[in-house]
Amino acid sequence: MTETVDLLELAPAAGIHLPRYVHTPPEDDSELTKRMRLLYNPDVPAQIPVTDQLMIDVLRTQSNKYPRRVALDFFGATTTYRELGENVQRTSALLLQHGVKRGDRVSVVAPNCPQFVYLLYSCLQLGVVCVLHNPLAAPMELKWQIENAESKLVFVWQKTALSVAEMVRGMDTEIISIDVSAALPRRLRVALHLPIKKAKEFHNQLCDPQAKDLPDYDTLLEKQKPHNRIVRVDPDVPAVMLHTGGTTGKPKAVILTNRNLVSNLFANTTWVTKLRPGKETWFCVLPFFHAFGLTLSLNGAIGLGATAVIFPKFSTRAALAAQRRRPGTFIVGVPPIFDRLAKAAENNPKIDLSTFRYAISGAMPLTQEVAKRWEKATSGYIIEGYGMTETSPTVLGSPMSPERKLGYMGIVFPSIQVRVVDPDTLVDVEPGEVGELIVKGPGCSPGYWRDQVETDLLFTPDRWLRTGDLVEEHEGFLRMSDRRKELIIISGFNVYPSVVEAAIASMPQVAEVAVVGIPDQADPARGEQVHAAVVLNPGATLTLDKIRDWVADSLPRYAIPRSVSFPEQLAHNQLGKIQRRKVRQTVMERLSEGFRM
Repeated sequence: MTETVDLLELAPAAGIHLPRYVHTPPEDDSELTKRMRLLYNPDVPAQIPVTDQLMIDVLRTQSNKYPRRVALDFFGATTTYRELGENVQRTSALLLQHGVKRGDRVSVVAPNCPQFVYLLYSCLQLGVVCVLHNPLAAPMELKWQIENAESKLVFVWQKTALSVAEMVRGMDTEIISIDVSAALPRRLRVALHLPIKKAKEFHNQLCDPQAKDLPDYDTLLEKQKPHNRIVRVDPDVPAVMLHTGGTTGKPKAVILTNRNLVSNLFANTTWVTKLRPGKETWFCVLPFFHAFGLTLSLNGAIGLGATAVIFPKFSTRAALAAQRRRPGTFIVGVPPIFDRLAKAAENNPKIDLSTFRYAISGAMPLTQEVAKRWEKATSGYIIEGYGMTETSPTVLGSPMSPERKLGYMGIVFPSIQVRVVDPDTLVDVEPGEVGELIVKGPGCSPGYWRDQVETDLLFTPDRWLRTGDLVEEHEGFLRMSDRRKELIIISGFNVYPSVVEAAIASMPQVAEVAVVGIPDQADPARGEQVHAAVVLNPGATLTLDKIRDWVADSLPRYAIPRSVSFPEQLAHNQLGKIQRRKVRQTVMERLSEGFRM
């Protein structure tokens, strides 16, 4: 077995505790960063060591240190750290058997499940780039992503395996199906086949028997012996790829390296200083194909030797069942998740959430109402954080103490620098003025896979990463002012207006269309809903239902419009470009007048 540097043995919590750095940032820290460091909790370091450690080293350390501790809990089926390490090594043998070598790409198109974890870490063991995909993405989107990556193998959730197999026909790749139900406890696997409605519904959510003719991951894994050799790679070469639509909705593959992942892991777990190595239980309710779920949930749990309770899809019922079975202590989520769990506890005194000591909310604003409801239900802390895929993702967060500020993105994490600048001149603005947030640190992605143009746009000439988000500083804390990118945020998922517009514009009845986000009228905790303002061709008629049916095959469900208006014309600028801001303003005025959209 390869010897590794064990940072997790060096100190408590994340394994990094460097009080000599506290409040003594290096000379090259930006002025804003220096002010923020002064707001740190006393035991949070300003800097974390730069290390060549790989994420697979972190897993090996925990497998040796906590071999009998439960690493993964999936609906009650458990995997210890020793078993996790062995399954990763057996999956590595499977990849090698299929001719995969260092630098190749392997795609994983699946919801959260133990198989996802084995595949991810086996790629990290072999120096293979693990390409992560949203299994609910539109087929043509997945096709582009797999083609762009030139993935040698595609491991795909059985539920979507047939459509993906058809889509990649002719490509130089091989499809292997993942039966998520194979990871369930035996009693649940048996129950799936009972002739009752609930069992059939659960079975249909997880499985597609018609895909059983494809090679099956778990069947292939049974034949493998563990392969334990770690392929040592430069920590700055690509390790994983995640997908984002950026400012325009144009698909891009974000490269994250081992240095990105390891540094972000340590920054995150160092921030919450009272976490207990080998004793925490993390609820992993966010998708692992998203940077927030990958780094803070999955890697964070493994980095701390915690038990990761895995959910393929969040549901209040499943989360509460897990809480009764294996009470959680830490959870990373989005505001609607915290709101629904806390409301359930309010309405049922038998529901006990008091074991949750810490929670981090991100991807969309956390209201004071939701924060207070959660803390009343748990007696724990919840803070808001900020990040993006291109920063691995965490950049900012409030202190995990009474000094936090609800409604603010927070202050900078260890080893990261931030500035707030004029978007045009890149000159720092004065405190209190609105400017674009730019970032520098070990968590910043090297760029986009095979897209030098967009990579160049991502960075300033001196390699500060441009977030595109407009913020303002108040007493060292940053608050979001506006989203320069015009993204629509629905329960933490990004919806790109131009992508939805293109789908609707393909309808013969449509002359032009603008898509904007408006407050979700049915469930405010979700954040926004997609609204389409559609100008019809002369004599044409159209309804919301017809629009939804038309775009259903090309958009993920959360991106399908839930409301529509049919104005005679849309606002344009002098160059003829539709002004979404003015379109949204008109829609909001109609809502304020009592019109239902």
